[in-house]
Amino acid sequence: MLIDNVTWFLERVVEYSFSSFMSWDAFVAAIGKVPRVFTDFSHGFAWPYLLSSVLVAWILYVLAKRRRETDVAWFREFAFPGRLYRHPSTLLDCRFVAIDLFLYFLLYVPIITGINLLGYKVMGAMIFGLTSWEPPSTLAPALAVGVAIGFLMLHDFINYWLHVLFHKIPALWAFHQVHHSAEVLTPVTAYRVHPVELIGFAVCNAPVVGLAAVFYQNFVGGEVQLLSIFGISILGLLGSHLRHSHILFCFPHSLSRIVLSPAQHVIHHSIDTQHWNKNFGVKLAIWDALFGTLYVPREPETLQVGLPDADPREFSTVRQLYFLPFKKSVKECIGPARKLLPAGLSQERIR
Repeated sequence: MLIDNVTWFLERVVEYSFSSFMSWDAFVAAIGKVPRVFTDFSHGFAWPYLLSSVLVAWILYVLAKRRRETDVAWFREFAFPGRLYRHPSTLLDCRFVAIDLFLYFLLYVPIITGINLLGYKVMGAMIFGLTSWEPPSTLAPALAVGVAIGFLMLHDFINYWLHVLFHKIPALWAFHQVHHSAEVLTPVTAYRVHPVELIGFAVCNAPVVGLAAVFYQNFVGGEVQLLSIFGISILGLLGSHLRHSHILFCFPHSLSRIVLSPAQHVIHHSIDTQHWNKNFGVKLAIWDALFGTLYVPREPETLQVGLPDADPREFSTVRQLYFLPFKKSVKECIGPARKLLPAGLSQERIR
């Protein structure tokens, strides 16, 4: 029985992972999604999120009382300064993301979809297969929304601790370094993420995603779109692209202790010692406040971003962004293992 279950699981993994390569039509369909990222509201590049971030930047520009507030040229330099957008780090971001978008739809989306479907099946089997409990025929709307908030908080709580672990565990930090290796921040930097980190987050979130799917499909009869309007994320409209930019957009101090502002995530990228290991939250700031990692700026700060513990030249090509983390991670794993070997084994013999 166990062997059959393992075999079924592995078959599903292969099926979902390579579904884009099963036929020419599937391959073309996956590639065709790349230019539609600007109209797909589930992707951060969708036009409402880009437009809302530009509007927030415009409001901040006007409030700063700069000269000729309505001058488009002055605003363009304020929002899109050439020194940042022509920086080698930004150009590397663009090259990496151009390649990664194709991989995202060809490989990552099928793999993550498969992971979530497997999570759904496993959680469904645990709930209905191992117990005799039956879901209620109806569920009060208030309770459905309350449970949705609970799932949202649980999902964010897991992401908080995953983010912490990717910083604290050297073998994982090797992959997360890819994101922090950016020497300047632009909205494209948000997608400078190594696939190991992307898929690792998906695997760890699969039980929550699966449980939520089981709950709403069996109890409510559909998915509850919390914090969204017509499929557009409300949080995404709050200047989400400014999370990776030179424009520090802060929420009021009290709100910044609940929801993480774009400025707080920029501070997370800072190499200033007072900013190290701060603001790990993804959407909510309550976990940072609860576990002592919250940093809320009270006044404008001059920030320098990058890696405080590595040479940025290590991550200067697309190839290095993809493959160097594997070498660094293996090295981090082998180091502690060597210490456990008997003293008589020399380094030459280990090699």
